[in-house]
Amino acid sequence: MPDREHVAAQATLEAPEARRAAPAGPEDDGARRGRPGWASWPLLAAVVCGLIAVVSVLVLPSLPSYDPFSWIVWGREIVDSGTNFETNGGPSWKPLPVLFTSVFGLFGDAAPNLWLVVARTGGLLALAGAYRLGERVAGRAAGLIAAIGLLLTTDWLRYLERGASEPLLVGCVLWAVIAHIEGFKRTAFFLGVGAALVRPEAWPFVGLYALWLARHETWRTRGLLLAGLLLIPLLWFVPPWIASDDPFSASSHAASYNGHLGSSPGLEVLRRATELAVVPIMLAALAALVLAVRRRERLTLGLAAAALAWIGLVFAMTVAAHYPGLGRFMLPAAAFMCVLAGIGAVWLVELAPSRALALALGVILLAGGVAGSVGRVGDLKPQYQDVQLAERNFNSLDRAVKQAGGRRLILRCGRHLVAVNHSFQTALAWKLGVELGVVRPFVRHPAIVFRGPRIATLGSPPTLSYRPRSLYQITHAGVWRAFGVLPQGARPAAGCPHAP
Repeated sequence: MPDREHVAAQATLEAPEARRAAPAGPEDDGARRGRPGWASWPLLAAVVCGLIAVVSVLVLPSLPSYDPFSWIVWGREIVDSGTNFETNGGPSWKPLPVLFTSVFGLFGDAAPNLWLVVARTGGLLALAGAYRLGERVAGRAAGLIAAIGLLLTTDWLRYLERGASEPLLVGCVLWAVIAHIEGFKRTAFFLGVGAALVRPEAWPFVGLYALWLARHETWRTRGLLLAGLLLIPLLWFVPPWIASDDPFSASSHAASYNGHLGSSPGLEVLRRATELAVVPIMLAALAALVLAVRRRERLTLGLAAAALAWIGLVFAMTVAAHYPGLGRFMLPAAAFMCVLAGIGAVWLVELAPSRALALALGVILLAGGVAGSVGRVGDLKPQYQDVQLAERNFNSLDRAVKQAGGRRLILRCGRHLVAVNHSFQTALAWKLGVELGVVRPFVRHPAIVFRGPRIATLGSPPTLSYRPRSLYQITHAGVWRAFGVLPQGARPAAGCPHAP
């Protein structure tokens, strides 16, 4: 029987590894404030990611996509007393982005680039969070696999470049998990609130976490938890209520877009879920789940459960509430799968009985991962070219607007209605300084039309359903043709472009 000194020495040797693998208990945030790594890691990651984001906006092609431009327009309307705050005519309302763009609205034309800095910083922090979480459980190799897997997730680079909210959402989710296991529970909760202000699928997670956390906290902290929970419905429902007299307009907008789900929406959602990550990532994640059951490793099992639950929520909201079920809604689940893949790959190598076999198995896994990811790596270049093309087309649209007489003349001659290709609707609204409802992807009344070809970057050209009508050419710039739509036989008013 070992003596007490031997037992104590063995416990001392094993303690660091045990602390590394096991999640923190329900401690107060202040209990781990002195722990090395937590205070420095997020701050350093945020500074580095923020600097990279700023440089990327300054030197690389940069243009927000459809949804981000709508948030930028709303932010301008909120701070500009000369315009109406109107949430109709665009995509679904999202509180967290508009909190930022409302501040950026004070900076005029810099607002789009400022939002891109925030969105790209969030996406880069998501990559850093995937690395940190994988490294926390299974070492640096696991972290690298997790970060690379997330970078290769479907359309990740495109979302990151063009200011979508989902990379920022993933950053909030991953760092909330990291904060939790490091013992910073209140920080984790408020990061969860940030996620809940981007996607409604986060609401159940945040609510359940708040209930769990409230059992171990003081009344003062419970008040903070309650305030955070109340902030979620307040910011989701009150602004649309003020702007459109409909507190549930975000849900209505989401449900009105069918997301090209086909005849079997549920099956389509599941298919999209399986296509988010490359095959090697999914197989390694499955291996992590099997090995976590054998090891009884709670954190890894929790990540797997969270990924499945998130996909289940998107599935249920698509089938029951007719939401579009887009793949990007499930990006947090894909991020968890990437972290699991990193853990699973390392654990598989650790099963080898000797160092030589471990090295051989590692080489085999690496070769399989590279072979299974070639197609997704090749897709990175088209994603980058997408933002190049979008910026070039936006610059051409800017020239067309100027050649057509600028904002004042376009609105006067178009009778305050303008039409453009669907994907550039919100961008043109920003350019003209008007509400989203003024710029439409269809023509049912006399208007000025900017029409481009039917390509993915521009979306479908505006439909001309106004009849009987007369058309007159105004200008041509790049891929854009601008023309006026008038009642049949009518002539442009004096002062309008190409007026007789």
